[in-house]
Amino acid sequence: MEPYITYRDFYTAEIGNPDIRPEYINSFEMNYRKSFGENSVSATLFHRTRKDKIERLRVPYIAGVTLDSMANVGHDYSTGIELSTSLHPVRWWNTTINGNVYHYKVKNELAAGGKNESSTNYDILWNNLFTLGKYTRLQLDGSFVGPSVTTQGRTDAYWYANLAVRQQLLKRKLTATLAFKDIFRSACYISDIQTADLRSYTKIKPKYPQIMLTLSYTFNSFKGKSSQAKEDRNDMFEGIKH
Repeated sequence: MEPYITYRDFYTAEIGNPDIRPEYINSFEMNYRKSFGENSVSATLFHRTRKDKIERLRVPYIAGVTLDSMANVGHDYSTGIELSTSLHPVRWWNTTINGNVYHYKVKNELAAGGKNESSTNYDILWNNLFTLGKYTRLQLDGSFVGPSVTTQGRTDAYWYANLAVRQQLLKRKLTATLAFKDIFRSACYISDIQTADLRSYTKIKPKYPQIMLTLSYTFNSFKGKSSQAKEDRNDMFEGIKH
């Protein structure tokens, strides 16, 4: 939101956009779900439209330097199917597989080198939860995100895997969680921007896996209603997409 220019590195400047408008999404879905014991499968047909889509844009600034900013680029449309299955093969293992395949279309309403493009997009998330003991849990999940068009170009596919171990102590009052993100160092984000006055190729690859240790202590036994939010499959490179 800050309307002044700052430098992210020697070759990239960025500026905020205080006049940016919020996105509005219309979503139409038809769902089917079947449960059998502790297992379930579901399918969702969907059509989603997004008005005033917010996207990071890149334009030439000065010689050898580009300028990034957020802007309302126009509209996009997604039509496809989402499939999900949740299985409990044995007492100590829960697994969930979720995948999407959809036709994606960008309708550009910006004069700064944007394009009207479309692509067939797909992604898959595989989550595994293992019970190693009364107070020990291990989670292993993997994500694959397919290629996609953007307002100014396209992004390549990438995949990554995460590992986390949770241990409860002191009669479950203290919980310690050790998480490793991108354990195989496979995540690599590639963006290729091609406009009339700019060609920008960006490759971002984390040098080391991200390691986080979280400690939480419960002072009372109050239990509120829990709601499990849907994971963002693309969060590995959130906030840097062009």
